[in-house]
Amino acid sequence: MKKLKIIESNMLPLNMSNVDTDQIMPKQFLKRVERTGYGEYLFYDWKKDPDFPLNNDIYKGAKVLVAGDNFGTGSSREHAPWGLQDWGFDAIISTKFADIFRLNSINIGLLPIETNQENIEKLFNKIHENQKTLIKISVEDKTVVCEDISFSFDLDNFSQKRIIEGLDKIDITLEYVDQIESFSKSRKQWKPKLA
Repeated sequence: MKKLKIIESNMLPLNMSNVDTDQIMPKQFLKRVERTGYGEYLFYDWKKDPDFPLNNDIYKGAKVLVAGDNFGTGSSREHAPWGLQDWGFDAIISTKFADIFRLNSINIGLLPIETNQENIEKLFNKIHENQKTLIKISVEDKTVVCEDISFSFDLDNFSQKRIIEGLDKIDITLEYVDQIESFSKSRKQWKPKLA
């Protein structure tokens, strides 16, 4: 996983509520076995509209997606956060995330930030005024700053450590390799044997 301490970028606005994982990553692209390469299929059906924000070159390279209420609902497909990250996003800001989508995002180092509707509207207004408006997110301080807008966000300490240090589940398991090996060796002593 990529280490994330500070994210500084312009923002891509997706002022839509209840965006579900079926739209983020349509079912026909779930047959691939790789975890990369999903970015080109992100919002596949919606990108057919030339005015869809992902088609606007001014947002190219944006690492922060600002979304409407209740982002990532629907099925629990991991491919949705994979596609968002593969496109280039490091963080998503919304008023609410589906629990499984939130966990799947954290598991790959994609930062889900929840804030109130007032802050979301202020961010949308900033983007409307200037599409190149910069936002700065500190994972260490759990803060978001965009010109005169600033707020903090909740992130449990374990998830914060994982994102800052770029630790996926395998990395975390490997931190306990000595204890695992010790348990494995000691287990043989008490393991029941067939006569």
